[in-house]
Amino acid sequence: MWTIKWQEFPKIRSKEIPMFADAENDDFTGVPHSLEAEEAVAGVVLLCPELLQTLGLSEDQFYIHRLRFIWAAYQALEAQRQPIDTLTVCAALQAAGHLDEIGGPAYLTSLLNQVPSTLHAAGYAEIIKGHAIRRDLLAAANQLARQAYDTSLDATSLLSQADEILRRVGQGVEQKILTAHDVAGEIYDEMNERAQLLATGKGLPNDLIATGLLDVDRLLGGGLQPERLYVVAGRPGQGKTSWLISIARHQILKLGQRVAIFSLEMSAKQLMRRFLAQDSGINSAKLTSGVLAVEDWETFTESVGRMGNSRLFLDDSPGLTPVSLRAKCHQLARGAGLDLVIVDYLQLMGAGSGMRFQNREQEVAYCSRALKLLARELGVPVLVAAQLNRAAEMRADHEPQLSDLRESGAIENDADVVAFIWRPEQDGNRSRFKVGKNRDGQTGLVDLFFNAALTRFESAAFASKK
Repeated sequence: MWTIKWQEFPKIRSKEIPMFADAENDDFTGVPHSLEAEEAVAGVVLLCPELLQTLGLSEDQFYIHRLRFIWAAYQALEAQRQPIDTLTVCAALQAAGHLDEIGGPAYLTSLLNQVPSTLHAAGYAEIIKGHAIRRDLLAAANQLARQAYDTSLDATSLLSQADEILRRVGQGVEQKILTAHDVAGEIYDEMNERAQLLATGKGLPNDLIATGLLDVDRLLGGGLQPERLYVVAGRPGQGKTSWLISIARHQILKLGQRVAIFSLEMSAKQLMRRFLAQDSGINSAKLTSGVLAVEDWETFTESVGRMGNSRLFLDDSPGLTPVSLRAKCHQLARGAGLDLVIVDYLQLMGAGSGMRFQNREQEVAYCSRALKLLARELGVPVLVAAQLNRAAEMRADHEPQLSDLRESGAIENDADVVAFIWRPEQDGNRSRFKVGKNRDGQTGLVDLFFNAALTRFESAAFASKK
């Protein structure tokens, strides 16, 4: 007799709609499922146990409750490296108290006669997975319907929660696992295409987004890469927001890119004044006071026209959460499209009222991970400002380190690139930009020129030629 560790037996989960039924007594008309496919795939494993791992099914994807119990027994036996046959499965079900519930050994034996062909096992499994996804969508629809009747939720929160609910359903869809042959072959094809382009004198394809700061681009290997999370950190007053706006201005006015800025620190009008100052060359203090000289009006009007025609999107909503950010970004991506997402700044984000964490560090870690996943989903760079603690101020040269990132070490882990910005002399124009972590490239330090009157960053070499 084999010893079965039943504390490892998978738990059976319930759903919002009736997710399993008794095949003989319950009326399950209308609920997506296939009794024939479920019984066939259960019988396949009894005939060919080696197929269990290849089918990629879990017990909660079965609708008929006794077949769920049987599949859970298969998985428990497989996990303990025990053989799977009618004898061992009966023993496992008996120990779990489910043998009589499934109809006894006779039902297990009958499954052997429900297999049209073991060669079609993968097809039966796909039928089961498809019905499971449909049941999950029905459960999600029920949940969304209840929330839609809840008048305490505003429309934005409702849409954000709807997007999150559907995202969780999507996570249950099996993702294709690539083989080394597939990936290596894809890289070979890319390299071969580049070689042919070079041989014919054509330019190489480039999906990098230049920042407009030449020294920074060299340090980053040519610019911002898609699907990467970039964190630019600094102490208050060191120019993080101005640096982000300098990058965004280059994207929208020089490259015609579509950029979304989510600001938790400044209003949309404050951000736009900085854009106008950088673009027009008019002192930002004049734009803040609202008093312009007569000779400034023509330049100001032209700048307003350029910014108004750009593809810049501003969001200064308070209480931004990863869920609401994701919903808004996907809405933009489906509509106008997106090339770059900017968030200012990370530590002002909250996880949302429905989330509970033991401390603030865990909450920031959750937000950081969500931003990384957002970059992967959208296929664009996500550029995020972050605060540093006071440790850098205690050093003679004020140079930040990775350990200075405030409230969470997860920021360093999630980010593909972590950069720091600071001004060695607070009243001077010299600013320093340091890449402290670069997952796919070099680290290093460059000098930038900060035009305080225009709140604009420029390459130091370019500024010196003026």
